Amino acid sequence: MTTWKQAGFGAAVVVAALAHLVAGYFYLVSGLVAPLWAVVLLLVWWVVLTAVGVRLVRTRSYLVLLVPVVAAATWFGLLWFGEQVLGWTA
Repeated sequence: MTTWKQAGFGAAVVVAALAHLVAGYFYLVSGLVAPLWAVVLLLVWWVVLTAVGVRLVRTRSYLVLLVPVVAAATWFGLLWFGEQVLGWTA
């Protein structure tokens, strides 16, 4: 029974890692809309979230699946705020 649990956790890690890499791509191309300082801030945040994800994997926590969700929410939130409040445009 433990092999199913291990396979399930392994699949969760792969899904989380791939989703986090996709979020990283969006963080990188944010320079098309956001100023450089915001892109640098986003990339630093992405690295912090990566470290959190690695720590969650080491503790075998399924919360690792929330890391890319937080990354996506942060990206959407910051770009929305930048457009609405700070006047960022493409």
